[in-house]
Amino acid sequence: MKKIVVILAMLAFCISMNAKVVEKTFTVRGHCGMCKMRIENTAKGIDGVQEAAYDLKGQSLKLVYDTKKTNPKTVQKAIAALGYDAGKVKATDEAYNKLEECCRYREIKGINEGDHHGAHHAE
Repeated sequence: MKKIVVILAMLAFCISMNAKVVEKTFTVRGHCGMCKMRIENTAKGIDGVQEAAYDLKGQSLKLVYDTKKTNPKTVQKAIAALGYDAGKVKATDEAYNKLEECCRYREIKGINEGDHHGAHHAE
């Protein structure tokens, strides 16, 4: 019985050694501090995501994740389901229209050029 436990422990250790943690950054459209909070919390809620940091001014999400458990496409789909365009995954109009008015980045003039009116919400 002891041998089985030792063998299982060694097997679990070997499997965990094969896990690969990587960092990836991709574009996510947001507008205010509420967007930042929702984007980060959604990403962090996905199994395998170890870190998620949204740069409001740069419109990008830095993700640190375990490749054995998740991938950027999974995170992008979850964020898009909230209403935010993420990477190559565009939020549906239905999801986007459920965002609070201050979060509706598509309606804000200049947001594509880096002019983030309302970014003061993040402070």
